[in-house]
Amino acid sequence: MIHGGLAVTRNERALSEVVGFVLILGIITAAFSLYLVYGVPAQGRENEILHMNDVKDQFVTYKLSLDSLFNNNKVGTSVSNSFTLGTSGGYTQGSNSIIPILSPVSSSGVIAINQRTPTPETLGISSYSRIVNSTVHNTSPFTLGSPLIIQAIPQHIYINISNIQPADLQSQTPTVYGLQITGTGWTATVNLSPRIAPSQIYTITTLSSAGGAQCPPGTQQTGTSGGMLYCLNTVQGALYNGTDISISVFKNNGSTIQSLPAYKSITSGSYAVDIMDPAYGISSIMQSPDNLTLSKTLYTYNTTTGSQITGSGTVVYSYSESAYTMSPLPLGSLEYRAKNNYWIPQTYYYQTGGVFLEQSDGNITWKLPPEISFSNDPSHNLVTVNINALTLDNSSSGMVGGNSPVQVKTTLDSITPLPFATVAQGTGNTKWIRIAVNTTDDKAREMWRNYFNYTAMAAGIPNTQVGTGSTESYIVINGPDADPNGAFDINVIASNATYVPSVHGVGGILQ
Repeated sequence: MIHGGLAVTRNERALSEVVGFVLILGIITAAFSLYLVYGVPAQGRENEILHMNDVKDQFVTYKLSLDSLFNNNKVGTSVSNSFTLGTSGGYTQGSNSIIPILSPVSSSGVIAINQRTPTPETLGISSYSRIVNSTVHNTSPFTLGSPLIIQAIPQHIYINISNIQPADLQSQTPTVYGLQITGTGWTATVNLSPRIAPSQIYTITTLSSAGGAQCPPGTQQTGTSGGMLYCLNTVQGALYNGTDISISVFKNNGSTIQSLPAYKSITSGSYAVDIMDPAYGISSIMQSPDNLTLSKTLYTYNTTTGSQITGSGTVVYSYSESAYTMSPLPLGSLEYRAKNNYWIPQTYYYQTGGVFLEQSDGNITWKLPPEISFSNDPSHNLVTVNINALTLDNSSSGMVGGNSPVQVKTTLDSITPLPFATVAQGTGNTKWIRIAVNTTDDKAREMWRNYFNYTAMAAGIPNTQVGTGSTESYIVINGPDADPNGAFDINVIASNATYVPSVHGVGGILQ
């Protein structure tokens, strides 16, 4: 090139090096951009998925801990469980973690007690059942020669001896009257019988001592006087000193009680002996169902007065048969709400012994079922309903947020059986039952409806009705005979355990 009359030579080597360096920077920038756009979110998504799996396992462990307290009746005992709120430090591993921009943003979460709904979610039960009652009881009388079939262990079995008259208690001709009741493997006899003690009667016989006379055999010479011989005669007799009502028990192939007085020195009137008194040892071996038979064993009729003594029996159960409605039980909940940055928001919560998962779309499903289950026994035409209402104390509350681990301490406060009568195996205590969960959460109502429907269908429970109302989901079971006024063909086994939880942590939110 000619410039100003001079020849100039161009050197373009430096320009190519600059262009190359810029291209390298562009490649590096593109690689970083691709990693930031695709790699970091993928790593963050994987971390959050792993974390949510850990949260699920932690809720499973929490459920098993509470079940252990309940199953072992450890009232007053506490357990502590750890929950990880976020992914901070747990999943930010790898060589690139030293450069913050190349690491996923840590997620966080909130652990909350009784914060699910504005108003408490509750469990309601109504039924027609045999309900244990301290004041009202079902009774079944039975008479001589008319067997009585019992379907449950009675609280009392009274053997009644009635219409005893003064003439029946005369010392000359005391009346003996006995009743015997027989069950499987045992017999009890209740006797009205005289109390007679052995006695000796002494008389003196005088004989002439002339001719060497001797006292007769069986008598004893006591002396002679004035030509007379005195002989002492002893006669064995019996002394009547009153009438008792006593009980004798035969069980375990042997006599365990023999003529134990229940009433001493009775007078005219009526008396009842409760053979279910623990002192007699029958209540401990009583079976149900059983066939009780009452019969007369001993009877010496007072021919002078024409005695009118009678006997009967009365079985008293600890329950009454009536409609029953339980006061709604607040269920409570322990929940974890994830604040995920790369994975869909999820919420795990514990309630009624179950573990549930709520997704970002609002749908709820159960990971572990609640403690409400059904079974069907066609051989006995019997449906069994098991309800373990494991509730968290409604007065407890708390919330911790952040990404640090927290501790939840839970104490088993009480276990209370619901008042459904305990009946014999293969028999029922209920004609119909309605179980309902009341919640303002629409998705939770749908989940409970699905749970009731699926569980009843899987167990083959006949004659059920499942539905939802404005604030509740429910199931109605009428039993195998389909008649709500028919047989007691449902056996309900139910109890309520109350836990008191508290949360301890160093998260960002604490209430």
